[in-house]
Amino acid sequence: MSNHALFDDEINLQVYKASAGSGKTHRLTAEYLRLLFSAPNAYRHILAVTFTNKATDEMKTRIVAELARLAKGEDSPYTKLLAEEYGYNDEQVKKEARDTLVRVLHDYSAFSVSTIDKFFQQTMRAFTREIGLGGGYNVELDTDKVLGEAIDSMLYDLERSDNKLLLDWLIRFSEEKVENGETWNIRNDIQSLSSEIFKESYKAYSNQVQANIADKQLMTDYKDMLFAIIQTFETRSQQIGEKALNIMTRFGLKPDDFKGGSRSAFFSFLKWANKAIEEPTNTFRTLPDDVTNWYTAKTAADVKDRIESAFTELNVCVSDIITHYDDSRIYQTAYEINRYFFTLGILGDVDRKIRENAAENNMMLISDTTELLNRIIEGNESPFIYEKVGLRVNNYMIDEFQDTSGMQWQNFLPLVRDSLAGGNKNFIVGDVKQSIYRWRNSDWKLLDEQLDIDFRQEGINHETLDTNWRSSRNVIGFNNAIFSIGSHLLQDTYNKPLSDTEDKRLQPFFSRITKAYGELYQQIPDKHKDNEGRVKIEFIDTDEHVWQDYVLEQLPLQIEELQDRGYNLQDIAILVRTKREGADVANCLLEYKSNHPDSKYRYDIISDEALFVGNSKSIKLIIALLKYLHNPLDASLKTLAVFEYFKYNNQLSAEDALQKYFSGNEELPENIAKELDRIRELPLYEMTEEIFELFRNAMEDNEQVYIQSFLDMVLDFTIRSSSDLDAFLKWWNETGVNKTIFTPDGQDAIRIMTIHKSKGLGFNVVLIPFCNWEIDHRLTTILWCHPKTEPFDRLHLVPVKYSQKLKNTIFDYEYFDERLHAFIDNVNILYVAFTRAKNELIAFAPRPKREEINNIASLLWVGANTSSGILAGKQTHIDLPEYLNVESGIFEIGESYIPKLKKEASPLEEIKIDSLSSVSYDDRIGLLLKNKYYFTDSGKRDYGTLMHEIVSKVETLDDIEKALDEYYISGDITAAQKAEIGGLLEDYLSDPVVASWYSGEYKVLNEVQILQPKGSFSRPDRVMINKEEVIVIDYKFGEKEDKRYIRQIKYYADQIRKMGYKDVKGYICYITLGKVIEI
Repeated sequence: MSNHALFDDEINLQVYKASAGSGKTHRLTAEYLRLLFSAPNAYRHILAVTFTNKATDEMKTRIVAELARLAKGEDSPYTKLLAEEYGYNDEQVKKEARDTLVRVLHDYSAFSVSTIDKFFQQTMRAFTREIGLGGGYNVELDTDKVLGEAIDSMLYDLERSDNKLLLDWLIRFSEEKVENGETWNIRNDIQSLSSEIFKESYKAYSNQVQANIADKQLMTDYKDMLFAIIQTFETRSQQIGEKALNIMTRFGLKPDDFKGGSRSAFFSFLKWANKAIEEPTNTFRTLPDDVTNWYTAKTAADVKDRIESAFTELNVCVSDIITHYDDSRIYQTAYEINRYFFTLGILGDVDRKIRENAAENNMMLISDTTELLNRIIEGNESPFIYEKVGLRVNNYMIDEFQDTSGMQWQNFLPLVRDSLAGGNKNFIVGDVKQSIYRWRNSDWKLLDEQLDIDFRQEGINHETLDTNWRSSRNVIGFNNAIFSIGSHLLQDTYNKPLSDTEDKRLQPFFSRITKAYGELYQQIPDKHKDNEGRVKIEFIDTDEHVWQDYVLEQLPLQIEELQDRGYNLQDIAILVRTKREGADVANCLLEYKSNHPDSKYRYDIISDEALFVGNSKSIKLIIALLKYLHNPLDASLKTLAVFEYFKYNNQLSAEDALQKYFSGNEELPENIAKELDRIRELPLYEMTEEIFELFRNAMEDNEQVYIQSFLDMVLDFTIRSSSDLDAFLKWWNETGVNKTIFTPDGQDAIRIMTIHKSKGLGFNVVLIPFCNWEIDHRLTTILWCHPKTEPFDRLHLVPVKYSQKLKNTIFDYEYFDERLHAFIDNVNILYVAFTRAKNELIAFAPRPKREEINNIASLLWVGANTSSGILAGKQTHIDLPEYLNVESGIFEIGESYIPKLKKEASPLEEIKIDSLSSVSYDDRIGLLLKNKYYFTDSGKRDYGTLMHEIVSKVETLDDIEKALDEYYISGDITAAQKAEIGGLLEDYLSDPVVASWYSGEYKVLNEVQILQPKGSFSRPDRVMINKEEVIVIDYKFGEKEDKRYIRQIKYYADQIRKMGYKDVKGYICYITLGKVIEI
C-alpha cells in the first residue's frame, strides 16, 4: 500500500498541541507505526527529530518495543488502530509487525530517529568545500573551551599597536563593572559576556558586525556621533537649568520660595544646572502657564509679587525643559547604545578569534552548524541541497517544536514544504507552555503563530491533546485553575506600562500571555477519577533571607512523613530552579543523614546536578593543600591550608576551626609538613593520592564518592592536558569546581534535579522547596537590536542593556518583546514544575509583603486569593480561595493518604565500597619511561651515558638533589637508582678539593664544545674558570682506570691553553671507583 494512498486527506500537516501529561509520546508512536505499516521500506523514508539524545533513545526504544509486542501478539493499544487502518485481522497485524521489525533491526542505521543537531551535522558534511573546511574536520562540542582559548588569544594581542580601540573597550567594560559595584575578573567576565555571540539575534548579522568592526573609521565616527548627540542634549539641559537659576537670583528668589518649600519642584532646575539628567516629575509638569500653581495662600506677599514678576521669563524655562525631555527619544537612544557600545567591539573580537582558531584547526563549533547550513540554503533551491546529501525522506515528525529555533526552522521549512507537495503526511508536536529553553535560541512563537503563516496555502490540521494521563484529579484541577487565573494576572501586570501606548506594533502584546495559555484546560480520564491526589503550598511569613533556612529544616521532616505514608524514595523528586539550590538541598539531606545515623528513615539522594564535587570537605582540603604546595610562600594560601586541615582532621565546624587555628596552632603538624615536602615532587595524580592517604583516618564514608570522582577528574586532566599543577588549578577554578558527581538511575533514592532537567518526566511526589524566582529579568541582559532610524542605522547591529529606559528609545518594541518573553519563560518554568506531579505536589514559597506581582511567589499568592468564573461548570473547576488559609498561609487541597504503590526492587545491585584503596607511589611497580639506557647489550656504557647527563645538570652542590628529582619524576631512574646515584655523588663530593669545585666560586661550563682549527670539535665534561686558574674535568663511570683517558684530558688542557689561559689543570674523576686523579 503506498504512503500517498494511505493519507488521502486534503491537509497533510498535522500539528498536535500537547499539554503536559497528555499522551504525546503515545500519539507519536501511533503515527509512526501507521507510517511503518504503509510500505515495506517506509522506515527508510521517515525522519523523526527531537532535541536530546535521551529523547531520541527513548523514542527508538518505544517504537521497537511496540513492534516487538505486536509481533508477539501481546496486548497492545495499537493493534486495533492498525487493524482498522489497513483492514487487517489480528494475525495479519502480528505478521506485518514481525516483518517490519526484522527489516528495521537488519537495517538499523536507516532507522532515522535523530536529534536536530545530528541531522544538520550529517547534512553539513556534504558541504565542507563550500564552508572552507577540510574533509576530516572536527566538531567541537565544548564552547566554553573554545571561548577560553579565543579570549586568551585576544588578551595576548592587546600589546599590538592596532588594538588600541579594543583596549579602550576593555577598560570601559571594567569601569562598568566597578560602577555597578560588581566584583570582576576581566577574563571570566568576558567569557560570561561572550555567550552572547551564540544567540541567533547576533548570528544573523555576525558577518556584517565583523565588517563594521574591521572598519575602524566607521566605529570611531559612530562613537563620535553618539557622543555629540549626548553632549548636545545634556549641555542644553544644563543651560536651561542655569538660565532658570539666574532668573530666580535676579528676582531674589530661591527654589524653596515656591510651592512645596523644601520639596518644591523648582529644585529640579538646580539638578539640571549641575548636569543631572532627570525626567521632569509629574508635579513639575503641572507648572507651565499657571502662576497660581507656583505659590500658596501662605506665601508671603513680597515673595508672591517676585514670583509673579519672574513668571514670564521663568515660565519659558519650565516649558523649554519639559519640551526638551519630551523630545529626548534620539538622546535616550544614543545614551543607551553608548552604554554598551564597548561590548560590540569586545564580542566582535572574540567572534573573530573563534573563527580564526576554527580555520587554523579545521574545526567547526556544534553551535555554528545551524547558521552555516542556513547560509548555504539561503538563495538556493533547498530540495537540491538535501538531495546532495542523499536524503530521501517522505515524512517528517518534529517533536518538542516549541524548543526549535528560528534558524533551525528555516532549515527544515523547505523540507516539510517539499514533502507536503508530494502528498505526504507530516507531524509537528509541541506546547508553548513548556518552552523553557530560550537561552538555547528556542522560539515558542514558531508554534504559536509562524506555522500558520508559513503554511497559509497548504493548511494545517490542528489538534489539542486535552486529557491528562499523568496526574491525579486535584493536581489537574489545581493546575487548570492557577494557570488560568495566573495567566490573566500576569497579562494585567505586563500591560500596565503599555496602558498609554498608541503604537500599533505593540497592540498584539496586550493578549499574548493569555493567548499562550488559551488551550490550558485538561480533562481527567476515567481511570484517574478515583485518584484524588493532593496539592499543598506553604507561604512562609518570615524575613526574605530566612525563609529558605526554614524550608531546609522542614525538608527532612517532609521526607520522613512521606515515607510513613508508604512512599518509596524513588517516588519523590525535589525540583529546583538552579544547580546551586540543588546543592543546598543535597547538602541539607546529607548532613541530616550524617547527624541521624540511627534513624529508621532513609535520606539517600541521586542527582547529576546537585552533588558538586567542590562542596565536599575532603575536596576543599585537597584543593587548599594543592594551592599551598604550588605556592608555599603565599601566606594567605598557607592560612587556608591550615584552616582546612584543622577543620577536616578534627571534624570541626568552621567556627571551631577558626578558634583552634587562631589560638596558637598556626602551623601544620611537623609530620604533615614533612610529608607534604616529599609529596610536592610527585606527579599530579600521585600527589593527589598521597595527600588523601595522609588523611584516610579522618575520612567519612560519604566522602568516598567525592574523592573517587575527584581522582577521576585529575586523571582525565593529566591524560587530556598535562600533569602541570598550575594548569590543573587554573582549570579547577574555571571549570572543575562546578563539576558534579554522576549518579546512575535505577536506585531507590530521592531525585534532585533542576526544573529544566525534569521536563518530560513524571514523579509520584514533587517537592519544590524554593518556589520563588523573578518574573522579569534580574541579571544583566543584552538585546541585539537592528537600528532602522537615522543616524543610528549606520551599524547593522548594536547591543543595548535591557531596562525600562528603553521604553523611550527607538528600541521600545524590542524592550516590550523581551519583557513578554521573560514573563512567559518564567511562568512556563512554573508550569513545567507543577505538571511533573502524579499524586502529590508540595511547594514552599515566601509570603509576599505586598499584592504587587513581581515574582512567582506573589503570582501564586494573589492567584490563590482570586476567585475566577473562567472555569465555572468545568469538570475540574476549583475555587482556589476556598482552600487557602490566609492566617496560616497554607493552601491545601486533598487529604494526606496512603498511596497504592508497589515496592519496586532496584534493578541495580548495590555494592558498598568501604574504603578507597591506594598503593604508595614508592611501592608501585616501576616502569622506566625512557629505557634507552637499560635495554642494550652495552648496558654499563649506557649507564655511564645516563650518569654523564645527570652530572652535566650540576653546577653547584644545590643542584644535585634537583637533578636527581628531575630524572626520577620523568621516569628515567627508579627510587632505588636515585638513592644509589645520590650515594655515589655524596662520596665523590666528600673530598674537600672536589667540594670546592661545586661551591659556586667558579664559572662552570658543562658539556661545552671546543672548535678546532680544522673544523672538528672536542667536548670536555666540565670546565671551571676563576681569576687564577682553569680546571678541566672528565667524568668516568667504569670499573677500571685507562691510560687513554690521561691523553684525552691532556689534549683538552692544551686546547684551553691555546685560548690564552695560563694556569690550566686537568683531572679524571672515577666516580664509581671513588678516585680523583690530577694530570
